[in-house]
Amino acid sequence: MVRKLAVLFLFMALLPACAAMPPPFPPERPARQVRETDSALFQAAEASYRRQAYRQAYQQYANYLERYPQGLRATAARLREAEIAGLLGDWQGSLRHYQSILAQQPQPEVALKARYGIGRAYFKLGDYQQATQVLDSLTAATDLPRSLWFSTQALMVEIALKQGQVPQAFARLRLAAQDLASGDPEWFEDLKTRLLEQATVPELEQLAALYRDNPLSAALLLRLARRSQDSGQLEEARKWVATLKDRFPNSPEAAGADRLLSGSKVVVGCLLPLSGQLSNIGFRVQRGMELAAKGASVKLVFRDTGADPETAAAIVRELAQDESVLAILGFLSSATAQSAAEAAQGATVPLIALTQKDGLTQTGNWIFQAFLTPRQQVRALVRQGQSLGLKRFAILYPDSSYGRTFSQNFQDEVAAVGGELAAQVFYSPGAQEFGPTLAALAESLKPETEGAPIATALFIPDDAAAVAAIAEGLAGTPLKGIQLLGTNLLNNPNVPAAQLTSLQGVIFPDAFFAGDPNPEVQKFIADYRQRYGEEPDYLAAQGYTVFRVMARLAESPQALSRMELPQQLLNLKGVPGLPWFQKFNAQREEETVLYLLTISGGSVRMVPPPSGGEPRQ
Repeated sequence: MVRKLAVLFLFMALLPACAAMPPPFPPERPARQVRETDSALFQAAEASYRRQAYRQAYQQYANYLERYPQGLRATAARLREAEIAGLLGDWQGSLRHYQSILAQQPQPEVALKARYGIGRAYFKLGDYQQATQVLDSLTAATDLPRSLWFSTQALMVEIALKQGQVPQAFARLRLAAQDLASGDPEWFEDLKTRLLEQATVPELEQLAALYRDNPLSAALLLRLARRSQDSGQLEEARKWVATLKDRFPNSPEAAGADRLLSGSKVVVGCLLPLSGQLSNIGFRVQRGMELAAKGASVKLVFRDTGADPETAAAIVRELAQDESVLAILGFLSSATAQSAAEAAQGATVPLIALTQKDGLTQTGNWIFQAFLTPRQQVRALVRQGQSLGLKRFAILYPDSSYGRTFSQNFQDEVAAVGGELAAQVFYSPGAQEFGPTLAALAESLKPETEGAPIATALFIPDDAAAVAAIAEGLAGTPLKGIQLLGTNLLNNPNVPAAQLTSLQGVIFPDAFFAGDPNPEVQKFIADYRQRYGEEPDYLAAQGYTVFRVMARLAESPQALSRMELPQQLLNLKGVPGLPWFQKFNAQREEETVLYLLTISGGSVRMVPPPSGGEPRQ
């Protein structure tokens, strides 16, 4: 009885303590809630990836994996990390990511993607032997998806071309063609074009004989005919055309051969301000176009628009009535761009406009834009800021159309990448005294907590004189040492030495830089200098670019017409000899590779790449 009472007493003594103890584990969130959070984080990263905010996307995928290392989309996030590392120029990091994925012995489908990624990384790193070994072994996989088969063979074509092995490249291209329906037609056409341009006449003849019945041989025969005609061997050209029509009578190349032999040229109208205040601009664009036109099968028809919107629109309508005019190119000021675009849209004639005017291509599907825009500039700056760890920005801008446009675009881009815009302050255009303005800016940027950064970067969309004066004024404020960002107005060879000293360290973008050691850039500069006795600028380079784009299409075997041209322009990816041009995007705006430049030692230089990556954006 005493033992029972003791046990009962002990139980009652422990009972309150047990009641006060917390549960051994916190209550789990419902599985559905975990899945929804998992999905939201991943989809946010995917959204950044799709809009090409790669640095932000990379961080978001990393955050996702830190929180959900075994999440439903963890493998997909790791593959994205590996891909983005390469897109940001860190191919060594991309290689490590893919190798880490493969080391985890993932599912076969993931392993195949990782192996392809490893091969691509080796290719980008210039290790063609390792790349070939990895990709060759991948083609032996019996379960290789057809789309990945195409990409693997296409990448092998790239390697062979890099090594100057045209016959091997053609053999791989034939294999890629087998699964073109599952692959990338634009990549395929680009590879075919580059192969034809790289091949010598003996190599073309050898391949045409070896693969006489393969449809790809039609392109070989047309290239042989063109090479013969270009060298003045007209009988030889006719012989190759006859062979082409005999073997492949219904091919696009056969239709292109008729145009080749006829000697007819594609006619392109060119609108330029060749009189009035903007004539200096018009003549610089014209020189670039005329340089590109040398030896091309495209005829230029120049028309002077002056600075009158009605004149520009009337000339567009007049050219559109001439059925021989395939398209219209031209430099258009903000005043003339909209009226010319509306006239071209109404007349259903393609217009490639060299203008900064925002939203011009929204006029309609016949309007293309090929010029450096404010949005492109600020996007490059903000991405560079991210790479430097800059997250807090301020804007100091002139209260002008130029300043307001750049300010709004910069604000939008900072918001898109999740940065902080701490302040916006404007000043009167042409101002020379900035003391009160800088004091107001410093006051508005006072940190809320002691020790917090005031701002890590200050964007000033103005010319060199204004930015230099502001930089000098910052020396006596709490903003001293802040990273300055500017626009391509700072890339001006006429900036005085004193201003260059004040602009030391400022970062700004541009689409043309004469100091680029790229051989294609230096060839353009040398050719321009030899012909005109002066140095080219961005306007000359852009005139050269848009004409070469049209000449590229004129050289292709496909039939050219106004109706088909917009889609053909959208399909075009890169042009040999044009390192700046990438493509026209879905909004029909040119995507170009921008330079990031800075002032160092009294001269303009390219910004050193972060962590060994590419310096251009």
